[in-house]
Amino acid sequence: MSESPLLLVIDVGNTNTVFGVFREGEETPDFHKRTVTRRDRTSDELGLFLKGFLTQENVKADRVKKAIYSSVVPSLNPIVERMLEDWFDVNPLRVHYQMNLNFGISYPRPFEIGADRLVNAAYCAKMYPGKKAILVDLGTATTFCVISEKPEYIGGVIAPGLKISMDALTRNTAQLPPIVFGSPKHVLGDSTVESIQAGFFFGWIGLLKEIVRAIKDEHPGDYVVVGTGGLVTTIHASHNQVFDEIDPMMTLKGLKILADLNS
Repeated sequence: MSESPLLLVIDVGNTNTVFGVFREGEETPDFHKRTVTRRDRTSDELGLFLKGFLTQENVKADRVKKAIYSSVVPSLNPIVERMLEDWFDVNPLRVHYQMNLNFGISYPRPFEIGADRLVNAAYCAKMYPGKKAILVDLGTATTFCVISEKPEYIGGVIAPGLKISMDALTRNTAQLPPIVFGSPKHVLGDSTVESIQAGFFFGWIGLLKEIVRAIKDEHPGDYVVVGTGGLVTTIHASHNQVFDEIDPMMTLKGLKILADLNS
């Protein structure tokens, strides 16, 4: 990696926090790392943790000249900001609906739009100009964001998250074991584990398809359906009729787009 200045992007989610590093002028992160979101973590702990990632990639911390973060955990916002100021000597941008955006908002309560959804909408507005889009994010919650061709954010849907639903089933039943999400060989399982896998795999495909269909029925048009999130690659590899395209790096790339707009 050359000695060019770096942009640090941080996506604070309810379950995981993802860090990415971009070189100036690049649209894809040089590397990214994922860690569990801990609400009791101090700014110094977070700083040590992040510097460890940079050291692992042979990146000097003083090369980080700019930073932007999105967060759906408000209690961690001051922790992230203090960490960036103390450990990297940068004044970070925080994603919010009143910053410079590359799309409009046609939504009665824009202050309720999650920062992660704003970031994904920024990605869509740049990557699919003039197209209607449905962005599906398989995170702690399963979210759907609808972007018009103008582009404008016009609304969305929030459904339960796949991972927390799997955890809830295991936690609230006496005899059902925890499972790893994956594509089953058959819809009728030959064991309890296979039966649960089939239920979640085909159940979530049904949820995704039906909500997308309902959106298209209520707001007709030619849409590109784009997926992101931790399990999107597994679903798309086994069942490619849900998404037109996927990009697991959507949120990090969207943060880069907003950082450039608000430099």
